[in-house]
Amino acid sequence: MKTLRQNVNIVCVCVGNKYGKDHVNRLYRMVERNCSLPFSFYCISDKQQDCNTIFVKKELDLESYWWKIELFNLDFKDPTLYFDLDVVIHNNIDSFFDKIKDNILTIKGSDIGEFYPYDGRFTILDIPPAVINTSIMGYIPIKTKYIYKKFLRNIDYNIIKYYGLDRFVYEHCDDLDFLNYDEDYYHRSKGYSGQLVNNLNFNPDSKVCILSQCTEKHYEGLEEYFL
Repeated sequence: MKTLRQNVNIVCVCVGNKYGKDHVNRLYRMVERNCSLPFSFYCISDKQQDCNTIFVKKELDLESYWWKIELFNLDFKDPTLYFDLDVVIHNNIDSFFDKIKDNILTIKGSDIGEFYPYDGRFTILDIPPAVINTSIMGYIPIKTKYIYKKFLRNIDYNIIKYYGLDRFVYEHCDDLDFLNYDEDYYHRSKGYSGQLVNNLNFNPDSKVCILSQCTEKHYEGLEEYFL
């Protein structure tokens, strides 16, 4: 993969066995086709990737989905976009960078469905649905390191209380802004983990497709965008 003069950054996270190099390389190809700005591409990972790799601090010993907290331990001073590895990019994403200020740019949880279940486990722990979803985030990393510091102050407590980065960021971020539903992104599959509804929405005019708790079936019809 080529590294261009750094103007903006694209970052993903690949830790554990849920995703692999193929997913990282696929995201890179989608970004390369849909970002006309000079960019550098990074992956935060526990293993060497085919791109610039930033290795996680294994001593933190986090659950797989909590490793995204390392996004707030970067020293980048340039506008940076984070994408989950299961997103599908349809169209040019340059405009996303124009919306990144001193805040965190992300998406509203309600726009993609409340897919965090109120089963027995969640009821006992009294964990509400997340207000935001961090499948996409835009930010200036050097200005958000305070979020990482807050997490490190009491790691065990934060893991138990917030049950994922979405809730933690919403609680501790000083300023949030949001991308536009339908125009910037849409949600393809609505449903709860383990009870997914096969609602294969398709909006070719949107920039990014968000897949929650995705299965391979939810990629059907989108292959042209990442091959």
